[in-house]
Amino acid sequence: MSSPARARVARLVEAARRIADPNDALGRRARDLLPQSTGLTPEGVDFALERCLETNPSDAELDRLCAGVTEAPHAHVLLSSNVFVAAHRAIAIGLAQSPRVSVRASRREPETARLLHEASNGAFRLVDELTPSPGDHVWAYGSDETLAKLRGELPAGIVYHPHGHGFGIAIVETVAESTAAGLAEDTALFDQRGCLSPRVALFVGDVDAARDFAQAVARELSRLGHDVPRGAPDPDEASDIVRYRDTMLYAAELLHAGKGYVGLDVTGEHLIVPPVGRNLHIVRTANPESALRALASQIAAIGISAKPTLVVRVPGTRISDVGQMQRPPFDGPVDLRTPTQGEIL
Repeated sequence: MSSPARARVARLVEAARRIADPNDALGRRARDLLPQSTGLTPEGVDFALERCLETNPSDAELDRLCAGVTEAPHAHVLLSSNVFVAAHRAIAIGLAQSPRVSVRASRREPETARLLHEASNGAFRLVDELTPSPGDHVWAYGSDETLAKLRGELPAGIVYHPHGHGFGIAIVETVAESTAAGLAEDTALFDQRGCLSPRVALFVGDVDAARDFAQAVARELSRLGHDVPRGAPDPDEASDIVRYRDTMLYAAELLHAGKGYVGLDVTGEHLIVPPVGRNLHIVRTANPESALRALASQIAAIGISAKPTLVVRVPGTRISDVGQMQRPPFDGPVDLRTPTQGEIL
């Protein structure tokens, strides 16, 4: 399908290719700037650019992305700082919707939006504040608190698309090394700060198999921690990590995994969501549906490495294979919990 919207998105994708390319001047600059603005290590930035920046979407993905939005006079985008490559998809959705796109970058991580703006020769506007008018669409990404505050500030008649807090969860019934490696990579990317990042894994199997799998994941996270070091957590994150470590030492089992931890509960009694920072909580369970129901409102993505009969669908979640949780199709928002038509305020 050829259309002005498709051409606008394709222009941004070409800009993303330059940023992903370590041999391009903009790609080199990205690797210089992004470690400071994201808090990731240089290796962590390169890891994400190589694996997660959407530079080769299929024609079908681009068609779905463009068909999934309604035409608007003006699209406004408020970016989050948690996952730097997410700026690309968020701006692409705006460009699919309108030739007029205004982007307010995160104050903590403005570099990705600036790089995309430069590489695309100004395909969108960078603004300090969003000033939408009735009939415009506002796509906002951030904490639930930020989105609630923004909702109260927007004028009537705006179509609002909020995408807030969430995390990923995995359902696993195999101790295969490839599954452990895939889950560790999903966990390590972006130091686990994104809504697709797995923080809980539900293991369906016996106690020995659960322990073998937890040990395999811990080994893979330790290996990644050597090759792709974790960034430094902020003080609150560091305190939360210590609290999780101490809780697991008391209530369940704990495995060191580089600078993070793998917690293992073989009893199924402690369904805990660990803090970000490459910490994974594995719960052995015979009933994934019960565990998913308890966390449903927070789950944005489910990774699967299990037989089809164990696949439990939670409305509004991305479903993918373990190892592919951070690489969803480039077909619209990664967070499907908010209806694509938005909400008229």
